[in-house]
Amino acid sequence: MQKKKNEKIIHKLKKTFFFSQMDDAFFEMAAPHFQQISLQKSATIDSEKTLKYFYVIIEGNLKTSYLNPENARSITPFLLGEYEVFDIVPVVDKKENMIDYIALDSCMLLKIEAHYIRSWIEKYPQLNTNLLQCLAKKFREMEEFSRSLVFYDTKTRLANLLLKHAIKEQENSSSKITKKLSHETLSEMIGSVRSIVTRDLQELKREGIILDKRATIIVNNLEKLKERCAKYIDL
Repeated sequence: MQKKKNEKIIHKLKKTFFFSQMDDAFFEMAAPHFQQISLQKSATIDSEKTLKYFYVIIEGNLKTSYLNPENARSITPFLLGEYEVFDIVPVVDKKENMIDYIALDSCMLLKIEAHYIRSWIEKYPQLNTNLLQCLAKKFREMEEFSRSLVFYDTKTRLANLLLKHAIKEQENSSSKITKKLSHETLSEMIGSVRSIVTRDLQELKREGIILDKRATIIVNNLEKLKERCAKYIDL
């Protein structure tokens, strides 16, 4: 029973970039330390938990959320999907990262005590390299997010966001943006408010670029969406 459980965990871990190029001996050693857990939609993993544990998403999607306690407004710089990991920052500096992870749908995760990850990073050069590349990717994503807040209006930020996800889905030959993105979540992702996002989505619908049904966005005209964004991003 335990052997089959470990084999399933190893199969999942091998699909993550964070553990890429690690050898079979590493996975055999690491698998018993992971525990599989489930999250219901809207469940939250807070900063206290991510200080103690490291997580691998094996099914579903989560959003990151920074909350301003003074006005209850939140912002969402990242979405995380299958075979992504979190939270890397506390693994590095052992300090609480004031961010919550909220399930956008039902999720399955692997969790492990963070001290194991720290010790393995010190022991295995390849894992250290993978960590640095993950940090660099997040840094660039945050840089892009910050730049868009400063230089682009909300309509442009929304169009760029939809295009980014549409291009990812195009790899799967799908016109749908499969992550369930409510108008509230979209507003958090572009640093705006729900009413403005709803208005801008309606304009994109009138132009025949998208359909928006029950938090599922379908891109009808990808080329037209690219044209709208072309002067702002490198396609």
